[in-house]
Amino acid sequence: MPTTCRKRFSATSAVNAISFKVAHQCPQCGGPIVLDEETRFFACDFCRVKSCICQKGFPRYMFARSEQAMTHPDAPDDGDLLFLPYWRFKGISYTCTAQGVTHRFLDISALALAGTFPNLPVSLGFRTQALALKQVTPRTRGRFIRPVDITTILDQAQNRLSRKKGLVGPGFSENIGETLSLIFAPYYHKNGILVDAVLNRPTRAAAGIDIALDDLPDCRPEKQTLFVAGICPSCGWDLEGSNDSLVLICSNCSTLWKPRDRHLKKIHFSCVGPGHDTDVMVPFWKITADIPGLPLASMADLVRLANLPGTVPADLENRIPFFWAPAFKIRPRIFLRLSARLTLEQPAPGVDQLIRKNIHVPVTLPADEAVQSIRITLAHLVRPRAEYLSDLTDLKISPRRAELVFLPFEDHTHDYVHPGIQAGINKQMLALSSNL
Repeated sequence: MPTTCRKRFSATSAVNAISFKVAHQCPQCGGPIVLDEETRFFACDFCRVKSCICQKGFPRYMFARSEQAMTHPDAPDDGDLLFLPYWRFKGISYTCTAQGVTHRFLDISALALAGTFPNLPVSLGFRTQALALKQVTPRTRGRFIRPVDITTILDQAQNRLSRKKGLVGPGFSENIGETLSLIFAPYYHKNGILVDAVLNRPTRAAAGIDIALDDLPDCRPEKQTLFVAGICPSCGWDLEGSNDSLVLICSNCSTLWKPRDRHLKKIHFSCVGPGHDTDVMVPFWKITADIPGLPLASMADLVRLANLPGTVPADLENRIPFFWAPAFKIRPRIFLRLSARLTLEQPAPGVDQLIRKNIHVPVTLPADEAVQSIRITLAHLVRPRAEYLSDLTDLKISPRRAELVFLPFEDHTHDYVHPGIQAGINKQMLALSSNL
């Protein structure tokens, strides 16, 4: 039976985890459960039934009022609450300019209102680390204010980052491996003053803010989180995976499954047979894409774009280039190095569709985000970069196929190493990847 690599280092990653807590109810027994925001697969503490979370779009959360706030003499009815939106983003932001490719970990929450409200909290602060969030459901009462688009918030963050790092001139940015959610904070009006409904305390907002908030459009943000039983649809075996796995493994019938809507969808994958029982199976996305705007019809074109030394072998003129990206979250420098290395090496060993007893690194990066990384990988490879920067900025990538491939890495003292392509992954960095 395969195991997941994350379990081996769970103690280390738990100490450094940066995550919000979300209150749910077990779909099987109704017991209360509190999960990290990245959790996609879990076993109920009460009934021990395994379930996987299937979220439509990004999750919508809210803060619940404390019992003290609800019993306060001035506390309003739930239907009189006003919910103000905050965008929450956590992920790696890559920025490419003529000066190079830079990256930074972003963990932000920002008020998502159209207009200027200087007296309202601009972020959620530490509240999300102290209070568990709840799902917004169709039964949730109150008035919800429509948020501005998330791109507005991210553009502001990117501009601040560029000014801080002194990055000037044309370029582009990509956000890879992000966790995105919309969080609503409850307020209510009392004598023309806006009151924080969580703590039942007045804000510093002036009375005139009520009129401005009344002019903002409403929304009904609920999109329920769906739960799917963690049982293989083909054979009824218990599925396996770490708590943040996007893809679940059935070791009984060698199949892989991904939650979608109210069901589990079987996904195609390939495995390269390991040479040793101690080898670790590491997942990568192997992507075929059409990229008009750059001369990339063959591997030979990619070698020429990278301006590699030596003569281009004739056989590369007829080889279609595949773009490789890790199917797991890892520190940005390692992610970029692995993507570039495998894309240039183009490993093409014999594959099968068998799940071994080896440790499997969990799939935590979806295929669509791997597609987003292609432009960053190309920006890292092409030389001279300034000559192609305009083309890369306007690049339109049309993916044709993304295949999940497990490659065996040998277990060394501090690293997992693939001897064929001379690529390594530090064990400690892999253990800490759940923080990203």
